[in-house]
Amino acid sequence: MAPLKTRTSTYSSRVTIYENSSPATSSEPAASTSTTPAAASPRRTTRSSAAATFAESQTLGLSLPVAGEDFEEDVKPAKKARSPRKPKPHVERLAVPHPAPKRWEETYEVIRKQRERIIAPVDTMGCEQGGKEAKREDEEVKPQRIETEKDRRLSVIVSLMLSSQTKDPVTHQATMNLRNQLPGGLTLEGLETATVDEIDRAICKVGFHNTKAKNLKLLATRLRDLHDGDVPDDLPSLLAINGVGPKMAYLYLQAIGKNAGIGVDTHVHRITNRLRWHKKETTTPEQTRLNLESWLPRHLWPTVNKMLVGFGQEVCKPVAPRCDLCDVATAKLCPSRRVVVASPAKKRVKMEVKEEQTDGLPQVELALEQAEEAVEQVVVAVKQEESGFLRVEERVVKTEDAT
Repeated sequence: MAPLKTRTSTYSSRVTIYENSSPATSSEPAASTSTTPAAASPRRTTRSSAAATFAESQTLGLSLPVAGEDFEEDVKPAKKARSPRKPKPHVERLAVPHPAPKRWEETYEVIRKQRERIIAPVDTMGCEQGGKEAKREDEEVKPQRIETEKDRRLSVIVSLMLSSQTKDPVTHQATMNLRNQLPGGLTLEGLETATVDEIDRAICKVGFHNTKAKNLKLLATRLRDLHDGDVPDDLPSLLAINGVGPKMAYLYLQAIGKNAGIGVDTHVHRITNRLRWHKKETTTPEQTRLNLESWLPRHLWPTVNKMLVGFGQEVCKPVAPRCDLCDVATAKLCPSRRVVVASPAKKRVKMEVKEEQTDGLPQVELALEQAEEAVEQVVVAVKQEESGFLRVEERVVKTEDAT
């Protein structure tokens, strides 16, 4: 039998078509075809040669395709592409309200009073500042572009989008960079004109800056096409923006004067669980928000976030909380309180600013703890702020032991 002729299918390079140069008669014994040497056909780069494939098919009793027909190989069915994950529907209220914790009013009042004496990063560099730098008395007023209400709302939502997984000082600086480095400033036109790389260079210090830079470009397009160039003021439209979650949406609505809900971030989530304000410990900020909104009076919603965030930044920290400085722990209202042991190699300084003033100067009380191994000198600088708060700067200087 003459060797087979092979050619590649015009539809697929992986399919080989086999053709007989002289078709064999039906009376030809099948055994004669099995004696055809495998070397009769040229070597191919596919898995097996044509002659070997033909001999194997005759041995197994298989039939080859007729000349002119495409030979279809056994191809595994392609895996079905996964459909994109559908977003979970946003739940605004609990069907069954969560019971109010015991003595929460007393605990809330203790935190509020202590919080009034604390200047935290959220007070001066929060997202509602929109990247604006606080003015000082001795600073010259420079002529700046007049900011419209649209621009102010845009700066707030941009600052909130940058704040996820990022500390307040870094977020504040990144928002300032957008104001100063983009050709049109932090405006809708500025975001539309700037490229993704230019936006990314301005916010490169924040977490997930690559994704956030793309989301800011999408934000500018969405606001222009769907909302007449302004940030929407309803919850569903805010949640439809890429990079905006429930916490950001509620904080934005609070910033523009709409008391729609509580913005729960990691500090609010952590502190309320440490205070045992939840019957069962919550695992997500959304669970925390739903529980709080079911029993906390509505008039406290706008202030609870900023109060607990500042308290968590300075006192109830995620690692090594300062229970020795916490008034809630002192009043024995916190079930998670613990005894803080001061490091023997350092001298701890507790600073409390009193409201009484003598000779027109604020009086600062310093409570020094005993140190065992090192002698240190504490330099404290007190500056009167225009808003009435006191900014206390502490610097610890090690000195040699005189003995």
